[in-house]
Amino acid sequence: MSDKLGKDLEQSGLWDPKWNFWQVLYLILVVYVIELFLGWLKIPDFLGAISGFINYALIGFGEGLLFFVAIIIFFKLIRAPLSATGLINFNWQSILYGLGGGVFLFFCVGLLGDFIIERLGTPEPQSFALVVQGADSLWQFVVLLILGGVIIPLKEEIIFRGLVFPPLRKAYGNAGGIVLTALFFGVMHFDLIRFLPLLFGGIVLTWLYAKTRILWPSIIAHGVWNMLMTILMWWQKG
Repeated sequence: MSDKLGKDLEQSGLWDPKWNFWQVLYLILVVYVIELFLGWLKIPDFLGAISGFINYALIGFGEGLLFFVAIIIFFKLIRAPLSATGLINFNWQSILYGLGGGVFLFFCVGLLGDFIIERLGTPEPQSFALVVQGADSLWQFVVLLILGGVIIPLKEEIIFRGLVFPPLRKAYGNAGGIVLTALFFGVMHFDLIRFLPLLFGGIVLTWLYAKTRILWPSIIAHGVWNMLMTILMWWQKG
């Protein structure tokens, strides 16, 4: 670890968080209550139509903004820097780790998914897959790439790796923190059939964060994974 990175970690308090897991869970629940009030937890109707696509995209971008605002307020309340999540030192190594991790996840999670489908059958398609299937123009494809490859990874990595992992690591050690964070990541997607692939993905993404002590590789890997899946679904539908 470089002297600069070590100094940045010490200043940010990355491995000595000022928050705990239950505060993060409360933050997530507060956001979900707001989303419930706004009607965002209900999947929009007619996802294959342009109206359904627009509603889905607006909710997706709106949810991302809501979480970002909530996270900023959270850090203001606990008087900690946002850099404590690991949003430090973006560099070429972060890009390389992220690209490699994303490609690895794309192939390994795909193989694991095929293995599960062979034994349990094909699960119901996720809402994102339905939107991709219904999209029929380039601008819709670009919107989905931004939503799936940028907004969702930023939101989920700040929450699961940046907020959830540090207190779990502090309480249960590196290995325990990685496994528990990945379990929480899988459970919070509320998808029983896809739980194992999500658990595996969560382990890899959390390991990347623990390995580099920077959040950017996990964000990039998550984004590459989602983008490749989006491109594959777009290509498969012709």
